[in-house]
Amino acid sequence: MNLNRNLSAPPIESSRRKHSTRKHLDIHNIPLQKTPAVREIVGYVSRRLYIVHFYLTRLTIISDIMSCLAISSIILMIVENELTFNCIDNQDTKVSWSIKLIITITTIILLALILYYHYLNMKFYAFRNSIRDWRVQVTSVKIFSIMIEFLICSIHPMPRSYPYINPERINSTSFSDPYSLSYTAIDVGLGLPMFLRLYLLGRTIKIHSKMIRNPPLRLVGYLNHVTIDPFFLIKSYLLHRPMKCFLTIVTLVFLIGSWSLRACNYTSTREHVSMSDSMWLFVVTFTTIGYGDQYPSTYCGRSIATIIGLSGLSLTAIYTAILSQKLLLNREEKYVHTFVLDADLHKIFRNQAANVIQFAIKDLILKRQNKLTSIESFQVQRRLFQSILAFQTARKERNNLIHSCAGFRELMNVQHHTNEQNKQTMKQIENIQNEIKEIKDKFNNLNNNMNILLNKLNGILNFETE
Repeated sequence: MNLNRNLSAPPIESSRRKHSTRKHLDIHNIPLQKTPAVREIVGYVSRRLYIVHFYLTRLTIISDIMSCLAISSIILMIVENELTFNCIDNQDTKVSWSIKLIITITTIILLALILYYHYLNMKFYAFRNSIRDWRVQVTSVKIFSIMIEFLICSIHPMPRSYPYINPERINSTSFSDPYSLSYTAIDVGLGLPMFLRLYLLGRTIKIHSKMIRNPPLRLVGYLNHVTIDPFFLIKSYLLHRPMKCFLTIVTLVFLIGSWSLRACNYTSTREHVSMSDSMWLFVVTFTTIGYGDQYPSTYCGRSIATIIGLSGLSLTAIYTAILSQKLLLNREEKYVHTFVLDADLHKIFRNQAANVIQFAIKDLILKRQNKLTSIESFQVQRRLFQSILAFQTARKERNNLIHSCAGFRELMNVQHHTNEQNKQTMKQIENIQNEIKEIKDKFNNLNNNMNILLNKLNGILNFETE
């Protein structure tokens, strides 16, 4: 009674309103025992979506903070080294010592955030895959990867004893003998590995991408056995925005490589090379030219130059692939280009066919005039064979042009058109078979009617004869 009272509808004005209210009543006449289960399922799904959003938000915030700390620590490292480059034996100043202290504090915070990030990531993975305890993922491989990440992010120039007196600056006449090949400043040797912290930018780009934050896209990647990692994202970005990504990578490599060469190379008076000279050395090394006017003066500089040369070869290959992709004709341009070439080949084909007919007739006339051994006959036969060869070549080129124009999309269109024609043919065959069956049925009815009529006529004749 309460259910019917609650479900009573307002007065009905039309038959459409009656139909909709009947559907409404039929839907709500489901047994009440199933309603709590449906509510539990909806609540469970909404709870899981909320927890997934919570984990993704936390991981995004932590990843952004780690990237900011990594970039700021690299900038502080460059500033600190630049302050000590002009001092004797790269000794610390009060300002550089304070900057080192700040770098150490940011490094400690970064290491703590790395641990917390992996902790949240393992809990998130356990929640998505319905694993009871997140500590199941703590394998030897996971521990090794975290240790490598810790090692990369922990290397930094550390503050030593506090400099109560600022060191003297280098003069051009302070030292006459240059540094040895094996010399490398401690702060430079500990500062260059800090550029490896830029891998955190790849993690930030990954976690901000639509393929990670959009559940349907993650499901598509999972069903197709595609791992959405930074390498996959880099390839997808290079596919959609090739020049922007390439210029960004080249600019980063140029700035980092130029400063690294400046930090590792010295002049004969123990001064660091200027930024302009290090940029020039980067360019000639990156492009594998090597004029010889600038060259590395330490083993550290030689190592950096080797890495720059290998990076130049790799990025040159990527640039060649991007340029070849840009030079390819799109579908519309390819059609226009093919149409123009086909028109030219058609003219050649038609002219050579006319030449073949013309020289064949001339050769036939010369045969009838018994001039087969004359010079004119030889010239006509030579031109005839040349025309035949040009005619065959033009026909072959036209056939090749038609085959090269047919791409995957055209083949798909032909297949689709063929399938549609097959469906229509099958429908026509079915209609013909149905019509044949109807004709057979009509002939059977006609035969039965004829038999009945013959029986009646025979009966009438027998009756009359009697």
